[in-house]
Amino acid sequence: TYPVHQACDILFCKGNIVPVGKDQLPHIELTRTIARRFNERYAKKNPVFPEPDAILSDAPEIPGLDGQKMSKSRGNSIMLSATAAETAKLIKKSRTDSERKITFDPINRPEVSALLTTAALTTGRDPKEIAEEIGDSGAGALKMYVVESVNNFLAPMRERRAELAKDMDYVRDVLAEGNKKANTIANETLEQVRDAMGMRY
Repeated sequence: TYPVHQACDILFCKGNIVPVGKDQLPHIELTRTIARRFNERYAKKNPVFPEPDAILSDAPEIPGLDGQKMSKSRGNSIMLSATAAETAKLIKKSRTDSERKITFDPINRPEVSALLTTAALTTGRDPKEIAEEIGDSGAGALKMYVVESVNNFLAPMRERRAELAKDMDYVRDVLAEGNKKANTIANETLEQVRDAMGMRY
């Protein structure tokens, strides 16, 4: 049922552009199908739902530290809430392989390539360029580079998060206000759905 729940999250606010990862593209297509079929069946003259388009970033697929898809349940992800020390520990524990020379080869060296991809995403550099730079220095040097890159990239976010955590009443107020706005939009959309379906009794 997850893809249908996701469709509801998009359609209740009439989202027309949805930023997603590559693995979510089939879910966006299902959302488009639901919107299209509803409009064709109940609202041909005045469509209720737009058919949303997916928008992919420059990194549509982020590998986890083990080279597989990044996932909280797999324990291969770097959490934004982690401290610099926790992040360093996680990266240092990540698997590599027995080859000393660092190369970017996602198919034959997924773990090493995942670390290079992480470094590239957090520095704006090319993973092959980073691999060439590290070269024969080995996995230890690669991990140190990734630790520094990730922690530098996340530092301003962690700082802002810490500031917000000092005022949880403000955070709760923002969440409540967001929920209130979303509920207003959802109720308006449901009214339009009821009108289109002739469900006024």
